[in-house]
Amino acid sequence: MTDTDKNELYEYAGSLCKQGDEEDGVLEEFWRRISPYPEIMEEFEYYRTHNDFLCKLSVSGITVADILVWQIDRFKAAIDEGKFALKYNGPHMVLGAFYTMADVIENPEKYTNRFRSETGTDYEGKSACVDP
Repeated sequence: MTDTDKNELYEYAGSLCKQGDEEDGVLEEFWRRISPYPEIMEEFEYYRTHNDFLCKLSVSGITVADILVWQIDRFKAAIDEGKFALKYNGPHMVLGAFYTMADVIENPEKYTNRFRSETGTDYEGKSACVDP
């Protein structure tokens, strides 16, 4: 990826932050987190270009699209708790999915366990969506 491509991708991330009404510093933290991973950068560039997920990068069977679906389920639980600001914030969820992919790369076992046990809390018996 050329420096020009990286600059365009950074600007795109900035536009998502703006659309998502993110706080100051989120763009820099997001970029710091994903930029060391060329595979995530490729996935993010594909998303920027196609508004869809490439899903070429899979860690222990987990793709960015899987993370987004998992996070949507978690956001639904937050909405159930009255946190309505999350309801229409697609850019926030997209940024979160790519950010989390770096965590999945670094600690796949933690996330495979979470994906198997954590979902929204819309019925009794589902596990919590937050770390203890």
